[in-house]
Amino acid sequence: MKKVVFSLLLICLASMIHAQDIKKAKSYLEGKQLDKAKTEIDAYVAKNPDDHQGYYYQSKIYGAIASDSSAQIRDLIKGDARQQVLDLFKKAMADTTDMKIAVVAMSDKYSPIFNLYTGYYEAAANAFNNAASTGNKAGFEEAMNDFIKANNVGQYIASRGWARIAKVDTMLVLNTAKAALNAGKNDEALTYFSELADAHINGTKDGGASNSTFILPYQWLALHYKDKKDAPNMMKYAKFGMELFPNENYFDLVLIDYYRDQKDYNTLFNKYNELVTKRPDSLMYHFNYANEIFGYLYNGDESVVVQNKDSLQKVLGNQLELAYKINPNDVVTNWLYAQYYYNQGIDTRDSSLKIKSTKPDDVKLKADLTAASKADFNKAIPYAAKALTQLEGAGFKKTDKSKYKSIVNLQQKIYQSLNQNDQVKAYQDKYDQADTKFVN
Repeated sequence: MKKVVFSLLLICLASMIHAQDIKKAKSYLEGKQLDKAKTEIDAYVAKNPDDHQGYYYQSKIYGAIASDSSAQIRDLIKGDARQQVLDLFKKAMADTTDMKIAVVAMSDKYSPIFNLYTGYYEAAANAFNNAASTGNKAGFEEAMNDFIKANNVGQYIASRGWARIAKVDTMLVLNTAKAALNAGKNDEALTYFSELADAHINGTKDGGASNSTFILPYQWLALHYKDKKDAPNMMKYAKFGMELFPNENYFDLVLIDYYRDQKDYNTLFNKYNELVTKRPDSLMYHFNYANEIFGYLYNGDESVVVQNKDSLQKVLGNQLELAYKINPNDVVTNWLYAQYYYNQGIDTRDSSLKIKSTKPDDVKLKADLTAASKADFNKAIPYAAKALTQLEGAGFKKTDKSKYKSIVNLQQKIYQSLNQNDQVKAYQDKYDQADTKFVN
């Protein structure tokens, strides 16, 4: 009987000693004597490799060391301190049937793992902001790696049910992708932008105006796959973007570039028609639609067979009229309007020149066409003149010189077509003087 009692006393004494060791380590931690806390807990764990509490407090002490402001303290742990914290914590919580460690962790609010989560995130954010001020790609890569680690910790927390963290931790994943993009790590950017876009995320619940930044994944993916000539994925992400951000026209513009590159003009013009219907007050879209048709009709590309020329001419004129009503002083609208009438006049004149018959009806038709061509040339003149007036009134900016000389050259051609040589000479003088005027 005495032997049994003696054995029990030994067991109790050992437990008290173990508890005292952990208590001493905790006391050093609370007193911020982290070097002593580490020595104490390391010795305890070495003696008690099967004690989950030992690993728990070791992870807590290591976490405090990893986040300390003193490099001397941080150097107490060799290697990746935060990774060691994660490994120790997982080891502490590995046995889900151990209620003793579960109570300890719960009463402590799982502080080692949550501190690790925020520690990685804060380190990543600091690295990102520092890199942003210098453009340092290595800094962005460091931020990316820490964001990834924060996400891994967050998903571990979620898997254990300790906090509600979404499968796609929206802001964290977005920041990871942005860091990857700035670091030139396009494969990683692709992974994390895709994660957001495939989940159809367009912001956070309380993000407000900042949610506009979530358009970036869809923009980047649409352009990425366009450049890769992967049409199905380009269309996929452009469609997602249009659905989630209906007021943004970026995706329409990507598709416009794609249809133009493919020389799919019917689809191209249909897309423009959608845009001007959606944005009837947009000078840019009316002008771009007109300019796109003009380029198609007069591009000189022999591989392109122009179809529906007459109907497209009408659409071109209509879009120019709408653009002009929005801003009658817009330089490029006036310039294009002048080109429109000039080219129309050339087409009509060429039709008249093809008539060789001396029959009365043909002679009359030739005369009518000649008159119509002159009327178009005269219609072009005031638009070109207004464009030049606007450029001159802007103070002869050097950046406008090329545009100015092109419009002057157009006026010369118009007056040549009207056989007004005095005006041709006048505009030749303007052309020659432009290099001395546009110097600012």
